[in-house]
Amino acid sequence: MRIRHVIFDRDGVLNRESGQGYVARAADWLWEDGALEGLRTLARAGVRLSIATNQSGVGRGLMSPQALAQIHERMLTEAAAADAAIDAVFVCAHAPESDCSCRKPKAGLVHSALAATSVSAADTVLVGDDLRDVEAAWAAGVAPVLVRTGKGRDAESRLPAGTVPVYDDLKYLAEAVLSDAIVAESAAMQAAHRIFFEHARVVEQGAAQLPRVLDKLVTVIWQCLARGNKVLACGNGGSAADAQHLVAELVGRFRAERQALAAIALTADSTGLTAIANDYGYEQVFARQVEALGRSGDVLLAISTSGNSANVVAAAIAARARGCTVVALTGAQGGKLAAQADLCVAAPSTVVARIQEVHTLCIHVVAEAIDALVSKASQP
Repeated sequence: MRIRHVIFDRDGVLNRESGQGYVARAADWLWEDGALEGLRTLARAGVRLSIATNQSGVGRGLMSPQALAQIHERMLTEAAAADAAIDAVFVCAHAPESDCSCRKPKAGLVHSALAATSVSAADTVLVGDDLRDVEAAWAAGVAPVLVRTGKGRDAESRLPAGTVPVYDDLKYLAEAVLSDAIVAESAAMQAAHRIFFEHARVVEQGAAQLPRVLDKLVTVIWQCLARGNKVLACGNGGSAADAQHLVAELVGRFRAERQALAAIALTADSTGLTAIANDYGYEQVFARQVEALGRSGDVLLAISTSGNSANVVAAAIAARARGCTVVALTGAQGGKLAAQADLCVAAPSTVVARIQEVHTLCIHVVAEAIDALVSKASQP
């Protein structure tokens, strides 16, 4: 048997959820179907049983710590009486806005459960009914499992098929654990499932939020090019690659054959970059080039996932001073760059990799739309 430690979410997995989504009084505790049977099966097999539960009702003042303690006292007493003793309970009582490190989907509760036992993450699974349980498991490096009780069916419908094992309830989950049907995934498999899930979710949000601002961005760039001006682009690291990516699509082409378009990546001249950095400091590597190359009516595409890259913000300030239109590509928070931009395309994420993936899609939208506009303008 590979799995020696099972961490359970509470509401919707062990007990039935009340109208507000959690149990507020011990008198309202009601076990989910199959929960006690599943706990008993695992306990008798020597599997360690932990609970990791968000209880923000305490942090929001909707439930007292004493009431929560009474609920857990009843839960532990009834589980022990059913020969299904629970080894440990880990609670995040913070309100969602506290931005604590323990509240799922962050990994803090799961790390606490792992630290309290000698069982490794590779021999542990986290059982939940919500996507935040799945994300917390991935973040902590343990295998996630869903049950269809509580919110489980909805969570299952929002995950690509085969991403996470799913069982009707804890009775069937326990049987799967003991029959070795559930085994720990490799780090690569966990990373693949997590990254593709996060990507799909952020892209879905972007598809809902960004088309209108991208339409404005395409109009800004097209009007700039049509009047004989040019596009400048800058960013650091992956954002530098994105800046060069857009410029390559404009100067070259994306899908349709058309004339070359005027665009310059301020990241591409290593001699100029290093000379400016050496003489003026790295914060000025893009601003100095904007001063040299920027003209009124040009567009600066300034890319920063945080929105706070000092050299990109300085470039935006320099561009505005020269009468350029500044377009920012950022993450959800926008940062200082958003305040200097005439138009801001904010990817709906705070994760750098996910932001960059959305930025790539935005660049492809711009490139394809510009191709279409150039082709239309060249028709007799």
